[in-house]
Amino acid sequence: MELLYDAPHNYIWKKEIAGEVYYIHRKGACCAGGCGEMEGTEFAYYGEPVMIPGSMGSSSYLLRGLGNPDALWSASHGAGRKKSRGDAIKGNDEEFRRFMERFHIITPIDPARGDLKGRTDILKKWEESIRAEAPYAYKDIDGVIEVHKGHDMAAPVARMEPIFTVKS
Repeated sequence: MELLYDAPHNYIWKKEIAGEVYYIHRKGACCAGGCGEMEGTEFAYYGEPVMIPGSMGSSSYLLRGLGNPDALWSASHGAGRKKSRGDAIKGNDEEFRRFMERFHIITPIDPARGDLKGRTDILKKWEESIRAEAPYAYKDIDGVIEVHKGHDMAAPVARMEPIFTVKS
């Protein structure tokens, strides 16, 4: 596949503000520069592309940065956790079962393989890794997007629905 855009979310960015140089450490955030910050690039008329993924199984968004200096020209990198991984692993069995029935997850381990039927240790670890990232472990993505809109950080361009998730 051809890479269209890459948005790292753990880095240090050098920015001059009012004649002084600052180093902005983004951890779990991405750039959301507006048209001014994107001058001279292919994004000068729209603002910087911002990708905010939801959980596996929920929507993700493509937005355009609005260059809000109060937000340090940044946006969230994702929906954010509602539950810790440990709490999500102990999550609601019925909710997890419904999620697994309606969503496709591709992993290196196929739990339906015959040679894994007796390997409860492997199957338990596999299920825990899926439970830790299940949709109920994350905040509602639509609410996160509303915060970005309401604080002039980024504006939605497209809402994307997942077909499947590849989890390594």
